[in-house]
Amino acid sequence: MRASKPQPQLEEIPESECVEILREHSVGRIGFVVDGWPQIFPVNYGWRAGAIVIRTASGTKLSYAPESQVAFEIDAYDAAAGVGWSVMVQGIAHNVTEAADDFSWTARGAFVHPLAPSEKPHRIGIDPVKITGRRFRPSG
Repeated sequence: MRASKPQPQLEEIPESECVEILREHSVGRIGFVVDGWPQIFPVNYGWRAGAIVIRTASGTKLSYAPESQVAFEIDAYDAAAGVGWSVMVQGIAHNVTEAADDFSWTARGAFVHPLAPSEKPHRIGIDPVKITGRRFRPSG
């Protein structure tokens, strides 16, 4: 008889720990609806005082994300250890490039270093409504 693989354990990550994880990373994915269809884009991001900030050029993200409900997600998986985690942020995106409100001023202070080539003069800030996370690992 073959030994069965241990079943993974799933645990919720507290919001405060999710925020720490968001602060420690810089690559994620933003999702929103474009012409009736969900789309997901890989992005570099920064975190400052509760705001997730991405930089972008003119195009799809700048045209569709601002003033929309968005999802933002980061994750990691270690295949050797069988351990993985995911943090998801649901919120409202805003074009903070030139806006003068408090959220925009704060968001513009986030350090974001885009890895993709091209100028990215615009900033989109995500104002989180809900931050959740999950972690799984082998039991035993």
